[in-house]
Amino acid sequence: MKVLLIDDEKHVREGVKLLADWDAIGVTEILEAENGAIAQDIIRKERPTIIFTDLMMPELDGRGLLKWLHSENINCKVIVVTGYDDYHYMREAIQFGASDYLLKPIDPDILNETLVKVVSDWNEKEKERIDALNDFRLLQEVLPVYRDKQLTNAIYGKEFNQNMLNQLGYEEGQNLHVSLLKLRNLETFKDIWPEDLCFFALLNIVNEVLQSQNGGIAFRNLQGTKEICLIYWGEQVTDSIQHIAKILSTVVPFPFHFAISRKLTIESIQSGYEEVVNVLQHVNILEKRDVPVYSYEDIKEYHPINLVEIINLFEQMVEKQDIYIYDEVIQLFSKRIAQKNYLPFAQLLSLHQEFLIFLNHWINKLSLQTIQEVNLELFWNARGHFEIGDYVATQRERVQSIIQEKNQTNQELNSIEAIANYIQLNYAEEISLQEFSEKFYLSREYISRKFKQIYGVNISDYIVSIRIEKAKELLKFPNLKIYEIAGKIGYQDDKYFRKVFKKIVGMTPNEYRNMND
Repeated sequence: MKVLLIDDEKHVREGVKLLADWDAIGVTEILEAENGAIAQDIIRKERPTIIFTDLMMPELDGRGLLKWLHSENINCKVIVVTGYDDYHYMREAIQFGASDYLLKPIDPDILNETLVKVVSDWNEKEKERIDALNDFRLLQEVLPVYRDKQLTNAIYGKEFNQNMLNQLGYEEGQNLHVSLLKLRNLETFKDIWPEDLCFFALLNIVNEVLQSQNGGIAFRNLQGTKEICLIYWGEQVTDSIQHIAKILSTVVPFPFHFAISRKLTIESIQSGYEEVVNVLQHVNILEKRDVPVYSYEDIKEYHPINLVEIINLFEQMVEKQDIYIYDEVIQLFSKRIAQKNYLPFAQLLSLHQEFLIFLNHWINKLSLQTIQEVNLELFWNARGHFEIGDYVATQRERVQSIIQEKNQTNQELNSIEAIANYIQLNYAEEISLQEFSEKFYLSREYISRKFKQIYGVNISDYIVSIRIEKAKELLKFPNLKIYEIAGKIGYQDDKYFRKVFKKIVGMTPNEYRNMND
């Protein structure tokens, strides 16, 4: 593993070289550069895994280098080292692709902790890349890889074999539409529908419909994220896509969205793809549409919310330790969007990313424990509607946990909260009181007494309550069987799960599902 140190001050480079435990993370070579311009040649030639860079340098500064790395699509981890302790500098660095942010003078412990975290993330991503490559090779025998590759080239404006479309029924001069099928919230159903099986099944279903109409071809976007694309040359494109969407809604348990481009020619397939991507970025998350099919006409003009103003309010919230400022911001935000009843997904995504940067800034500044990231995809329900209320409540819990941890002086209380947090993340596991005792270095008697004192119930009842709440969430997805839900939350016997659910909720799982349908 190679490391590149970029700083116009030699003593800073020397300091990093001396303070870091390079052997512990497997570094074999340390390279140096005085500025970003010199670094570019080194990066092209040596391809370092980790890059340390200052922000302020002559010729090409750190921000310019980060932009260049992003534009060149260079795979590496970047750690910004700077003397500016400012949230906006950190925000800018992370938005340009930095993995972390260190302040001068560099603290050896923080430096090495950061390196361990960055290398761990790199190794994990590298394993995912290798696993994905292996999975791709295994699927070559059953997937029409050549077709997918050629048509993926087409939607990205690259050269492709146009004769392939002629062989599939397209006639020269015919108008086309590009459609995009975006799969949502697959993570929740990965144990039931593994991703590769999901794509295999969906492509078969969609192509069967298209072939029966002699109207188009569906393929997997090999460069996209959870995307199936369609090139359609038949009649009544909207009716056809809505028909496909209705079929899929009876087959798959997870949500999805369709977008349809305007009419185009074979030479403008790329612009059609860009249009449908933009359409889905502007899906109105406040709308509850029965059939999740969208087009250019659904995009409305909107004025982005002032993020600086919101971040300033959030900073006051943490400084004053007042969670109710969060509620005030949400009320203000709700009033603004209620006026037009339109909130595009792109705006929510922007707010979400800003909020993540803000939280990480405060976690690092206050030396708090890292909190679990919120995945936006998990808030799309079975009908393809975004549960914005659940999202807002989840983010509130994260803020509250930061405020609580900031003021927490009782280590024993922290441990009990850690046990509750562990249960919330691992509710499907069978864990005894003795295992909690060994894991958190507290006696069983103390854990049992203190847990009930804080949460009002014993641990076993707390676990059951968490499982039942998760079961309620999963029951919103009509394609999930009761025994599948039972298995996902830790009950191998679905009859026992039904008994427990009725005891806690007052009705059977099926009655609850029908009531909330």
